[in-house]
Amino acid sequence: MAESTSLSAGQVVVLVDRWPDPVPPVELPVRGPLRTTSRAVLLLLLVLCAVGGVEASVLLWTEPTPGWWFSLLFTLVFTALVVVLWIAYFAAVARSAERTRARARWAEATDRIELLEGRICARTVSTIEDGGVESFTLVVDTAKGRVCAMWERATSRSPMLFQAQVPGVGARARVWRLQDADGDAPIVIEVRDPSLEEQRR
Repeated sequence: MAESTSLSAGQVVVLVDRWPDPVPPVELPVRGPLRTTSRAVLLLLLVLCAVGGVEASVLLWTEPTPGWWFSLLFTLVFTALVVVLWIAYFAAVARSAERTRARARWAEATDRIELLEGRICARTVSTIEDGGVESFTLVVDTAKGRVCAMWERATSRSPMLFQAQVPGVGARARVWRLQDADGDAPIVIEVRDPSLEEQRR
């Protein structure tokens, strides 16, 4: 399988404290789908934002302002904000559906999951302002080619990783993948937390 430039929602990295038994994960370790109540709340907030944006734009053109350029500028700002929020919502819904499909595909292929040993050949780490790790992507060399997957925080309330916990280039990795699968197929890359190795020394 060739390295993918854009990862699917089912291609995930799992940090382990120790190497578990060589048995594939029963369930694909990805976030659950976006709940119906969450969608309803988000939709309600988006509709309220859109209504607020329309009302603000109407006021800009019906009430005295410094000039037409002022009304036009802030109308464009309000419109852009509402459009960006709707795009983010539809992207979240699409990502949720992608995770659901990946979980179903993994569950249906339990007899076709193979284990490959590999080594990390590249990594990309995304951090926030205080240096904590928000997500990281690993590229792993295996006997059957390169695979790529991502680790990301489950929720905004999940514990933040430190950079010392991100495996480095050359570290061992175990890859679970579907036999003869395409580039969008779910993948689980298991790696050890290097900070635990340091503690044991």
